[in-house]
Amino acid sequence: MKFLANQPIILASESPRRKELLQKLGIPFQTMKSNVVENVESTPSSVNRYVTELAIEKAKAIAKHHVEKAVIGADTIVSFNGKVFPKPKDKEQAKQFLQTLSGQTHLVITAVAIMYAGEAHSFFSETKVTFYELDDAMIDAYIETGDCFDKAGAYGIQSGGLLFVQALSGDYYSVMGLPVAQLSRVLQDIGAITLKRSVKDE
Repeated sequence: MKFLANQPIILASESPRRKELLQKLGIPFQTMKSNVVENVESTPSSVNRYVTELAIEKAKAIAKHHVEKAVIGADTIVSFNGKVFPKPKDKEQAKQFLQTLSGQTHLVITAVAIMYAGEAHSFFSETKVTFYELDDAMIDAYIETGDCFDKAGAYGIQSGGLLFVQALSGDYYSVMGLPVAQLSRVLQDIGAITLKRSVKDE
């Protein structure tokens, strides 16, 4: 199953995980870094609104220079008890995050914004993730791999962090950084992509 892009598409992210997921739609796209400075709010009044505004800001930063294209921005946060756990700044913070999440259920929220034909379309996907109890030896060994530093909440579910996960309720790919199934539906709804129904559509 593949799609046709009705306008050139830009992914406003250089994340290899988001790029890999968007490639599953089989549409051509290019990636651009938005260079939006993320001012992390540790306890926003609404985590859903907070992450959605970040995604919109990323998409708009690229779209203002590429008005003739569809621009996809995304942002992912980890939230526990109303507090945001961003990408850790050092080993100590990474360990603190993982110790706090140990044995607990937290939220992973990915928001997506699409700038298309001068309009912004956005949505968010919320997934509940439950961790096993983690001992310090496992946490320290994971942190030493370096995998934690470019990931919200200090873990990657598609890499070594998968060993922490006891249960998951929601979209696995949203936890990776892009709810691609929901994104494909929104892109179709707004007319940015069209499903290829036969080889004649190639």
